[in-house]
Amino acid sequence: MNMEKYCRINLFDLQLEGKKILTDFSLSFDGKNSVCLLGESGSGKSLLLRTLYKNTQLLDTNGTYEFYFLEGKEVKDWKSEINYEHLDTSWQRFLNKFLKGTSHLNCRYALVLKLLKKPDFLFCEDLKRILSLKELQFFLEFLKEQQIKCFYITNQIESTIFFSYLIVIKNNKIAIEGNTLSVLQEEKIMKLLGFSLPFYVNMSIQLGYYGILNKICLTKEELEESIWQSK
Repeated sequence: MNMEKYCRINLFDLQLEGKKILTDFSLSFDGKNSVCLLGESGSGKSLLLRTLYKNTQLLDTNGTYEFYFLEGKEVKDWKSEINYEHLDTSWQRFLNKFLKGTSHLNCRYALVLKLLKKPDFLFCEDLKRILSLKELQFFLEFLKEQQIKCFYITNQIESTIFFSYLIVIKNNKIAIEGNTLSVLQEEKIMKLLGFSLPFYVNMSIQLGYYGILNKICLTKEELEESIWQSK
């Protein structure tokens, strides 16, 4: 029987040049496929990620892990460089789509090299500069298929809908956390924290007030299908 890989973080005080950045931050991947940390620019997300990278003793884990910061890697013929022919079909399908074209290819290739090490956990910087929301969804679906758990930082609330667990930080501490859908439904709290709800989540809530919809939808496709079924 294989034991589920675990990773836990307990960081009581994170400071930069004597200034308190985060206090009492804790995270456990138990029962979670992916975790998103949402915070405004300058809230300490990147510093947290780099602190964990430099001080891996803060990670209590029985698994392997990789860190990806937005960086590029020179690539000429990626299929030969990564022994493409020896990969299984699921990896080949993913790579053919993920590395298609030339847009941000160096950064995407650097990220792929991390994945090919098949870590149990991937700690990842915001990818909004190199991936669209649909591409991020595709990327995360592949991680789940490969049983790679992801910790992701962002200030873009639209990105959060693809993660199973959401942590929101404000004023140097965790303000709210939980199942992503449950957190996003806390409309008043999220607004007080300075975040507007993702468009389709907000639309679902508004339609619910008029009795048109009785569920929260995360994507355009899900919203259209739910409206059609409710007729």
